[in-house]
Amino acid sequence: MKNTHGFGGFVGFVRFGGFGGFVGFVVLAAGCHRAVAPPPSDPMLDAIRAEERTAGLSYAEGQGRQLFGQYCSTCHGDEGKGDGQNASNLNPAPPDFTTSKTMKDAAYVRRVIAEGSAAVGRSPLSPPWGKSLRAQEIEYLVAYCHALASKKS
Repeated sequence: MKNTHGFGGFVGFVRFGGFGGFVGFVVLAAGCHRAVAPPPSDPMLDAIRAEERTAGLSYAEGQGRQLFGQYCSTCHGDEGKGDGQNASNLNPAPPDFTTSKTMKDAAYVRRVIAEGSAAVGRSPLSPPWGKSLRAQEIEYLVAYCHALASKKS
């Protein structure tokens, strides 16, 4: 019988070797592939992860730190001590998150970030970020604020 399927020796191998021959072929074929090299690393991501490890932050806290630097540090300072470059222009001054007991209350912090500090009876100067930030970004900021409040200076 002539092979017209284009599989050549494979069909004969399976036909005459039965199931055992097929399994042998599969095992042989599986062992013949080259190992795939891992994708190249992202230098920016590597730097962020190294900074997170150095600062002792989790991934969520590290992401929150990046967002804090972008949205909050102008008033609250890089380390959340209420000493940002714009703090001297504000009355009342921004709170020091490293000593604030309310920063440990995630629901409170989430509300302040999303609705602004006026929503909790504080200064109207801290804007509501709920329409500008995604819910996940707010959670990252909550995690970082909690880390600031838990930090031993």
